[in-house]
Amino acid sequence: MWKEVIRQKTVQNTILRSGLRLLHQQNWRQSKDKKALLEISGQLQNVMQLHLGTKNLVVGIPGFGKEVTLLEVDEPTFVPHYKIEQVVESAEGHFIKLKLIKTI
Repeated sequence: MWKEVIRQKTVQNTILRSGLRLLHQQNWRQSKDKKALLEISGQLQNVMQLHLGTKNLVVGIPGFGKEVTLLEVDEPTFVPHYKIEQVVESAEGHFIKLKLIKTI
């Protein structure tokens, strides 16, 4: 699923970066139950939205050190368990391709 990026911001947040990196590790996700993963995903989403001050979906990309790049997309509904598969920059703007992360 392709989404247009409305706004982009880089923040320094070690906890957010570590949480995002954990969610992208398949072995770690498989050791957790679905309810716990939803709760963790929701908490991380709230932190990302606080940094951008929006009710839209915010997707975080862990960077180096404690850096996280936040991408806001025009989606008011929280969509847990997705990761960024591809980021494209074109004359029309920035777009991201989200891929479902299998939780079970």
